[in-house]
This record gives sequence, C-alpha cells and structure tokens, in this order.
Amino acid sequence: MDYETMMDERQKHLHEHFPPNSKLSDPEFIKKLLDWLTFWRRNPGRFVQRYFGITLYLYQHIILYLMDIFPSICIVAARSAAKSFIIAVYACKEAILRPGSNIIVASATKKQARLIVSEKIQKEIMPKSVLLQNEIKTIKDNQNDIEVKFHNGSSIVVLVANENVRGYRATVFIYEEFRMIVKHVIDTVLSPTLFQRQIPFRIKYSDEYVELMEEPKEIYISSAWYKSHWMWDYMKIVVKDMLEKGKSVLIGMDYSIALKHQIKTRDFLIKERKKLDRVAWTVEYENLMVAENAHAYFTYEMLNKNRVLKRPFYPRKNEDVLTKAKNKYVIPKQAGEVRVISCDIAMVGGKENDNSIFTCIRALPESKEYKVSDTSGDHIEIKQGYRRQIVYMEPQDNLETTAQAIRIKQLFTDFDADYCVLDCQNAGLSIYDALAKVLYDPDRNMEYAPWTCMNDDKIKNRIVISGQKEVVFSIKAGLELNSKIAVCMKGTLNDRMIELMVSNQEGIEELQRLVPEYATADVDTQLFYERPFLETVALINEMIGLDYTVQNQTGLIKIEEKSGARKDRYTSVSYGNYFISMLENDLFSDSASYEYLTLYN
Repeated sequence: MDYETMMDERQKHLHEHFPPNSKLSDPEFIKKLLDWLTFWRRNPGRFVQRYFGITLYLYQHIILYLMDIFPSICIVAARSAAKSFIIAVYACKEAILRPGSNIIVASATKKQARLIVSEKIQKEIMPKSVLLQNEIKTIKDNQNDIEVKFHNGSSIVVLVANENVRGYRATVFIYEEFRMIVKHVIDTVLSPTLFQRQIPFRIKYSDEYVELMEEPKEIYISSAWYKSHWMWDYMKIVVKDMLEKGKSVLIGMDYSIALKHQIKTRDFLIKERKKLDRVAWTVEYENLMVAENAHAYFTYEMLNKNRVLKRPFYPRKNEDVLTKAKNKYVIPKQAGEVRVISCDIAMVGGKENDNSIFTCIRALPESKEYKVSDTSGDHIEIKQGYRRQIVYMEPQDNLETTAQAIRIKQLFTDFDADYCVLDCQNAGLSIYDALAKVLYDPDRNMEYAPWTCMNDDKIKNRIVISGQKEVVFSIKAGLELNSKIAVCMKGTLNDRMIELMVSNQEGIEELQRLVPEYATADVDTQLFYERPFLETVALINEMIGLDYTVQNQTGLIKIEEKSGARKDRYTSVSYGNYFISMLENDLFSDSASYEYLTLYN
C-alpha cells in the first residue's frame, strides 16, 4: 500500500516533531500507525471484534459507529438489550484508540455502575482478549474507588452521580440509567467537568492542529420511563438537533432486539409479561415512554418523591409455620407503632379487572418539641402524627370468601397487626362475616380468634361471639367519603408522610446484598422477594392513570379508573391511609404527650 499518497503535507512531516529516540520519529512507523488508527477509528465494530475477540450483532456495530461520530448520544433501550455491555465495550475501545481519555461512568447507585467494571469488563470481556489484558495497567474495584487504568494514560472511572463528586474531569461522560439521576446533578456537577482530550503533540503545536480539536462526549443511556420525567424533554431536544443535522443522535430499541438475537428467549419474555403489569411491561420491554393522564389527581412526581423504603415485609410461608421455623425477615415493632392490614375486596365473580388487595402498613409516630420565646422556657410538643410505610402489598384473584378471610388473618398474624381496615361494601360484608367467626386454617394447622367491628354497630351486631376482638374498621365508601379519602391521600403524599418502596432495580440490588439465596433462586422465589417492589410499581401506575372530576354543586372529588384499568391497589392503600389519619385526629385532640396505649385493643 502506498501510504505516501494517502497522507497530506502535515502528516508527511509529522515524524519530524518527535525526538530521534522515539518510535514516532520513524516516518514508516508513522505512516502505518496513521493508517491503522484511521481504519480502526472509522470501523469501531471491527476493532472490537478483532481486538476483544467478541462477535457483535449488526445493531451493536451500528451503535458503536454512531457513538464514534456524534458527541451527544442518547440511547433509550428495553431491558435485555445489552445496554451495560455496549457501555463497557465502548469505554474500553475509546480508552485504547484515544490515549489519554478520561472516561467516567456515572450512575444513581454505585452498585449499578460498578457492574460495568466487575461484571462486564473483568468477567465478560477481558477473559476473551489477551490484547485488552495487556492494555490495562491496573484495576481498582473496592468500596471507595472503581477505576480501570490503561498503559496509554486512559482511564475508566465509576462513580455515583451526586453532589459529592466534584473535582473529576472527563473527556467522555456516560450517564448510566440516566432517568434515575437528578438532572440538577448532571447540569451543575457532572457535565461542566467535560474537557477536550489533551494530545501532547497537538498542545505543543496548537496553531497547526487547531481544527483537529476533539469535542468531549456525553452518552445518556437508559430504559424508557414516564413523559413527565425530565428525560422526555431531553430526548425531544436530541431528536430536534438530529433532524436538523446537528451533532446529536437518539437510538431506541424494544424487546424485539433481545428476541431476534436470542439474548432472551420467547418463554422468558412470556414469563416476564405475566409478572409485570401493563404499564411496567410497556416501559421495560416495549420501550415506550408513558404519558401521564392529563386529568390525573396523583402525579408521578408526587408519588416518586416518596419512594424511599428499602426494607419490605415478607409474610411467612405455610411450611415454615408448620415446622415452627423462625421468620428471618420479621420487622420488630417500634415504640408506639401501629400496624394496619388494609383490604379492598373484589366482587366475587365480578369484573375482570378487579382483584382483592391486602396492604400492610406501618404507622410510626412522630413529634417535635419547640421552645416558645414568650414563656418561661417551657417546651411545647407539636404533634405531626404517623409516618406511614407501605411495606407489603398482595393481590388475591378469584378466591372464595373463607379463603380470603383466612389469608387476611394469616397476614394479620405474620405482620403482628393491630387493626384491619375492611371494605364492607358488597362482597366485603361476607368477608367480614367469615372474619367474625372462629376460623380454622388447614394450611397452617391453626385456629384464629373471631373479630368484630369497632365503628359500625349494625355490622357489629350481625355476628356476636364471645371473645371477639374489636379490630375491624369498616369502610362503606360513598361519594362524600371517597372524596375525603382521595383528599387525605393527596395531602399525605404532599406532606411526605407516606413512604413507598424504592424502584425494582434498587430493590433487586438490596436483595442481592441482603438475601443470599435470591441470586440462585428459581423464578417463583425471586418473584416472592421482588413482590413488594413490583406491587409498588403497579400502585404508582394505577394512581397516575386515575381520572378525577369535581362535582359542580358539592365540590366533591370523584376518582375513576379508565376502561380496562385498575384502582384496587389505590383503594386498599388510601383506605388504610384514611384510617391512620383518624388515629392522628385522636392524637391531635389530646394536648398532652402521646398516649400510645390508648390506640391498642
């Protein structure tokens, strides 16, 4: 090959700018080096296949090529589209082909970002490539530092995207699962640290090579989410720039990519479809951004800011009760804590979109003391009430009356609950009748004491048995009460006095850390552990999809679900929340200190 004819005048004399003892002073070496660098940089997919020993799919070739061309890349891809793998491959390729690159992978959680190094680079790519192993100088992978250093001066650093990461500088910033990162952190902390890759010969001869300045790169990669999230506005900016032939590109992929290339099997996807609710499937696998209901009474932002819980409650398995095995995941009661099982009962044999929902709620008392300046220094107590924690939620479908009543008493016992809030409309009344009697549980070989109603004498007098415990709070919701319940629920959310489980992704990270058997368990067992997180996703999807209207004459709020949608999770949680607000009223009516014991039966 005649390299001489392919070089411009500056390239022909490039070797003259280096000392005689450098290989770069050899004109033949420079010619071959420039030729190969040009070839590999223009064909990143071929470089990865040749250098890393990895066979890429066509879509991965295309993504790597586009990531090389555009300085601003946004990839929104379904679960199982190998997003983390692409990030790892790109980062290693960039570090090798562009010496002195500072590549930073930022994520909302360190564990998620850490997978790029520990799982993808170390365990998946490096074992296949001796050449990559020779390029890497050191790898740090501990709680404080996660960094891959290359012999050519490049590095890949993993960090958590928060206010505490100031001081880093990057030529490439990769925002992994960027929908979980606070936009303010990207705009004010991370993005401003981007700088142009410093090349020694270009710095020394900057006037000659000014047009060769490389733009730093930002790569946003995530799964889809709600259109109310800031990522939707960013995606629209990227698309607009792309259509105007700017320097941005948006790439989208749904589950068909994973299916076509057998990254996931059809049977696996069918199981996932059964496990997830409609909206979660749409977001996670169909890769569609979900629009919030324009008439929604509850917004995604309102709900998402309350997603802070990482510790769920798990009921006991029947076999563990029979063998008297200790419950490893029991949550001890705190001083003054009240526990509630809130039950929305579906019509037996009724609508297809109805389920009975049983929700476990912890109510933790909170108060603060303030000194009043115009007194003699005495303190007064300002009572805030109860902080609610939705620690478990369970749907029951097509169960007959006695079976549902037994399940309620199982959860009540396992949860060490104090009250049962029960929907006593229609089928719920027959559930109450079962709860009011002595119940034998054949699955656990135990008997449950009868209950009675605490707030409705008419229901209480339906069945009278000696020894009944007054624990059932009956709800018969009409328009006025439903309006109060909705307003109460919205107020609790806005006041940040209710806590929901974190995202399923964060939940799985906690399970992997705290539950040793989770990683190797079968699908049903994993689903058992994931249920509190998955049900929270379903609850949020329900609530943001609810319509509301204000009655003209009364001003009452009417909450309705769309055709084919559900509101049973919302109903269960909001009933329990309303009951706890009534307990708070009892607290507020007493000017003395909390009298917790008056709340117990």
